Amino acid sequence: MKFSKYLVAFMMAVMVVMNLAGAVEAHFSSTGYSDIEVGSDTIQYHLSILEHDFLQIFPDKADGGEKISDRQLAGSLAAIAKLVDDGLIVTGDGKVGNGAVVSAKHEKRASMEMIGIDIRYKFAAPIKRYLMQYNFFWYSGVDPNHSNYATIHVGGQTIEQVLGSQNYIVQVQGPGAAAGNPAQAVHSAKASNSVQVPASPTLTEASWFRTMQTYIVMGMEHIWSGLDHMLFLLGLLLAAEQKVGKIVKLITAFTVGHCITLILSSMEVAYLSPSIVEPLIALSIVYIAVENIWKRQESARVIVTLLFGLVHGFGFAEVLRGTLSGHMALPLFSFNLGVEIGQLVVVAVVIPVLLLVRRIPLKMNWNLYASGLVGVFGLYWLFERIVTQ
Repeated sequence: MKFSKYLVAFMMAVMVVMNLAGAVEAHFSSTGYSDIEVGSDTIQYHLSILEHDFLQIFPDKADGGEKISDRQLAGSLAAIAKLVDDGLIVTGDGKVGNGAVVSAKHEKRASMEMIGIDIRYKFAAPIKRYLMQYNFFWYSGVDPNHSNYATIHVGGQTIEQVLGSQNYIVQVQGPGAAAGNPAQAVHSAKASNSVQVPASPTLTEASWFRTMQTYIVMGMEHIWSGLDHMLFLLGLLLAAEQKVGKIVKLITAFTVGHCITLILSSMEVAYLSPSIVEPLIALSIVYIAVENIWKRQESARVIVTLLFGLVHGFGFAEVLRGTLSGHMALPLFSFNLGVEIGQLVVVAVVIPVLLLVRRIPLKMNWNLYASGLVGVFGLYWLFERIVTQ
């Protein structure tokens, strides 16, 4: 009778997991990069797109099914120019510029296979204000979660912008334009879908604040949108049995671990393939659930948590790969700060819930059942990720 109750509970857990776990997005999303050199009457635009993403919008069938050769790229500049015209609109003082595709070839960025496209925009006279509208992927509905990391060089200064479906227009004053009103340096991206960048002394300050804000939000969203990361955190909180000392030790170990690999991977010093990272993240969830059930020694648990923190750090770092372009301190610090804020919010919400559940007068071990459910999620993802890889 007791066994049948456990079996029914297990089957119900599996059904819940299959409905919820399938909706979890991978940590490795659609990504593009823009390196933009702004001149008085020209814009040199280097666009990098993941090869897998590029093939979703490329009109011709690739030579090798899922691969495209440099020869085919070189022979398809007219088709690529059409893609560029549809996906990228550049205007100078209200006049639409004609982008000439100079070249298209394979390149590697942060160990990722990409297609690099060089585009040149030339205007008849010096421009006071450029406007660049990036429409790739989300405008056509191919991938609404696509992100483009833009590095803009203008007037001897450099700024970073993350372009997305809610923030896809960049306005830039030409190098010779007047400074403008510092109070209007940066507008709300959500309100206007644009970012205004003046070529003035306020550029560095505005860019610093906006970069920090953008990457903090990215870090927080990455934690909150990753059900697997949050379930691992839940497993740690269950392991701590709602005791402050244990919570501090385990969360600190996890934080130290993922900070190390987040920094190393973002700096391209260390790299672990997604085909390894994804199953290992799932395995970490299974392991912490099993440890909660069998209750191993606390010191060993701290060490294991640190090691799995290293694995999760590679998952966090995937968002930043190839984006830092040699000036990484502020984006890296801000993203990591966002991850920590997101983590603390999860802890602050979950702990009161667990304490409340413990007060319910039912004869059952809540930690045991909750750890079992966490473990079922981990097993599902582990199997799914091994098979799909």
